[in-house]
Amino acid sequence: MNKETKHAVIVVIAAFVTIIAIFGGISSASGVSPFQTVVESGSMQHGIGSQIGVIDTGDVIILKNKEKVNIQTYVDGYHTGYMKFGGYGDVIIYDRGPDYNPVIHRAILWLDYNNDGTWNAPSLEFFPYGTKWSCTSGNDFMALSGTLTLYGLGYKEDRDASVSLTELAKWSKSGYLTMGDYNPRIDQPSNIPGVNGLISYEQIRSVAWFEIPWLGAIKMTYNGNGNVLDVYVPNTKGCLVATILLIIFLLAGISFLLDHFYYRKIRRELKRDINAPAPLFPLEPKNRE
Repeated sequence: MNKETKHAVIVVIAAFVTIIAIFGGISSASGVSPFQTVVESGSMQHGIGSQIGVIDTGDVIILKNKEKVNIQTYVDGYHTGYMKFGGYGDVIIYDRGPDYNPVIHRAILWLDYNNDGTWNAPSLEFFPYGTKWSCTSGNDFMALSGTLTLYGLGYKEDRDASVSLTELAKWSKSGYLTMGDYNPRIDQPSNIPGVNGLISYEQIRSVAWFEIPWLGAIKMTYNGNGNVLDVYVPNTKGCLVATILLIIFLLAGISFLLDHFYYRKIRRELKRDINAPAPLFPLEPKNRE
């Protein structure tokens, strides 16, 4: 095996070991198995086309165990400044029954059921009444009833969403109001099939941690869903190809640098040997028996 081939093999092995180490570290920190999911809908997008920092169709989302996260809602994040994936609050992945796939949407507001037909939502204390929310029962966030309306939701902050608290009371359970950033309304109580009332903590599978853009397009194309990419994120395939080419060029560049340093070392050694002082002559003969 020549030097060039040996260096190329070293680079590939080093890259493989690095990738395995990174994935092992992410898996351990995630606490979820599997620790990733591919987004196949456009409900969390911020417009047509893939954007880094936003959950788009074809992205791979790395997940985190819900017990490792202090979940903040949109309303909480509005007060604290906490943002994830281009919006206030956390994005959760929740179950909606055995007949449906899990949903990845933003947690908007936690509502506690008071067992008397009313609800309380302490985080509304720091959410401006009248401009960001209102309720037919008034501004007492510890005894809400009737219709609750939240203003300025969505990625453009131009969506107003209303929910019947009377309807939610039929399920008598506390939980989250949820909504996709791209969707025109919240999920509850029956906007999404399989969603019955609020999303309880027990229904949450995991929390979205960070994204790997475009990578999920490989799986979607293999499964015959490439047409979905063309509709929602037409720039994804081009970005993915460019990223793969960039990685190849980086590996080739690393191999070139290794060769460069190796041959520079050889040249230094040759120069040192050439400049070495000549031996003194005649040489002492070896003693012979």
